Amino acid sequence: MIPHFGEYIAFKLNPVASLEYLKDPEVVKSLRSSGDEDLCCLCHLFPGVEYIQVAMTLLAQGLSPGQPDRFILPDMAVAVLPNTSNPLSRAPLNPTVPLPWPDCFHPTQATTRCRIRNDFTIGNPWPEPKYLLETEDGLLEEYCWKDAERKQALQEAQQPLSVDGGAADGPPDERDASVVTLPLPSEHDGESHHSRPASIVDVPLTTAPSWFSKVSNLFRGLVKKVSRCVPCIHAPLDDDDVKDFSDDPIWGLSLFGTLPPDTMPVIEVLDDLESVKQVNDPWDFFRELDALKKIQAESHERMKAKLRVDIDRTRQKDQELHARLESKMPKREPSSEDTISSSVKEDVKPGADA
Repeated sequence: MIPHFGEYIAFKLNPVASLEYLKDPEVVKSLRSSGDEDLCCLCHLFPGVEYIQVAMTLLAQGLSPGQPDRFILPDMAVAVLPNTSNPLSRAPLNPTVPLPWPDCFHPTQATTRCRIRNDFTIGNPWPEPKYLLETEDGLLEEYCWKDAERKQALQEAQQPLSVDGGAADGPPDERDASVVTLPLPSEHDGESHHSRPASIVDVPLTTAPSWFSKVSNLFRGLVKKVSRCVPCIHAPLDDDDVKDFSDDPIWGLSLFGTLPPDTMPVIEVLDDLESVKQVNDPWDFFRELDALKKIQAESHERMKAKLRVDIDRTRQKDQELHARLESKMPKREPSSEDTISSSVKEDVKPGADA
């Protein structure tokens, strides 16, 4: 099922599809029983071809404990109706129909991008969304930017202590998660991704939120109009057809189908949001992604080891074949010239000139 722009959806991670590009049977076997947690989010989708790319702000029941070691505080959140409470007295978001849970918040720093398989066929009816945030996504974005500024200020205030040795380096907290999760690293850029943590936690803010909101609101309005009419395109497209408006990846968008990387996680949209009895902790989703990254890294190591074994086996077979061919080749009889030359060398003694 393809969601609408600004729709609240229930979803779960599809780990098998997320790591399908590895083509590793051991990975598939180990992932059959994972990815069972139901989560909820507000999604902003971008038209796609085989897969649709979705930007998501995850939902939590109750205030999330945050990620103190990543400078993400519990009050970095905004309530969603019917919930009206907020430690910062922020106005709640108002979807077209109040959510079926009474105590929902958006942790503003729990955002990511994933893929949804494009199962929509043009001409078929596209169901109207029930839980839709029509006009307040700009307000959510403003809260996200304000909390990102707070997070950066806390991080910068802590940096002098780290430099002076005031902060000890310890093992990462089990709730370690990301503000924006990276796509699963591809094989050709594995070194750059494995040298970093699994998530982005130190992205500096280089854009003023007020300026960003004004421009992005106009941009978002255009995207909404287009995405509601053309949710997806099934026909294969050339690279020229999917060229973005801008070379900047933040602003780039293709109206005729984006091509998200194979390494981007895949989620499955559940048919009924109300079927979810309890919204799971959104940070569990990021821990699942980190687990996929670990499985992916292990798969790469297995592939490298297998490649080394195959190379050694091939080299050994070549050497054995070369030895067999040499043994079957006729031996050359020494000529008379070779015999005379050998006799001369034997007659020459060291120090004979003396």
